[in-house]
Amino acid sequence: MRFYTLTQIGEFHVNHNEDYLVIEECGNDLKLIAVMDGCSSGMDSHFASTLVGKILRKLAKQESYREFAENKQKDVKDLSKSITLKLFDDLGDLYRQLDLNSDEVLTTLILGILNTKKKKAEFIIIGDGLIHIDGENFEYENDNKPDYIGYHLNMDKNVWFEEKTSKMSIEYFSDLTISTDGIFTFMNHDGKSYQKISEAEIFYKFFNDKGNLNNPNKLKLTLIEIKEEYGLMPSDDLSMIRILLE
Repeated sequence: MRFYTLTQIGEFHVNHNEDYLVIEECGNDLKLIAVMDGCSSGMDSHFASTLVGKILRKLAKQESYREFAENKQKDVKDLSKSITLKLFDDLGDLYRQLDLNSDEVLTTLILGILNTKKKKAEFIIIGDGLIHIDGENFEYENDNKPDYIGYHLNMDKNVWFEEKTSKMSIEYFSDLTISTDGIFTFMNHDGKSYQKISEAEIFYKFFNDKGNLNNPNKLKLTLIEIKEEYGLMPSDDLSMIRILLE
């Protein structure tokens, strides 16, 4: 099993990369992966995405300890729900304890719970982004108006989970990627002329290409190639995680 990650500040951003990503074990043969994208119009949006990432890392570790203590593994669907509901509780508690405004906790989230032995996965999607599974892309787009979790922290968590999140169940995967919506924002970065490349070809290079598999910086090398050969860089922050099962 190979893991590749990339996080890159967008060309239109100056001070902070507002994205964040997490890879953490949450049990035997279980992985939690997540990418977050803080709302640019919110306050300290890098804080929101980072905070959610830190909570998810803690929850994954707690779940791993629980599985060890109880010697019982949850199904990926049940685990994705329980972790998402705990995230809602923890984020709400911090929101109130720190006396935050709602625009300080605005971030998108693609959360995946993977069983790498059974090669199945469950995803929770809140807002924008993209999931790639074995050659097929699943795009999530909300007219640039994501329904952030931060809008609903005073709502009943179970109602929120059922009504305000999107879900995807994958019964088998061998090559998957999750990405923030920066993947859709590649544009010329220096005004010079270069050879052309389509969005589909950019996706292929990141999601399907099997070159440089032994290099953990494979995705960064792909970004550099696209910049040098095609003159393109993401205008918005970009974060992605690719997992390739062998």
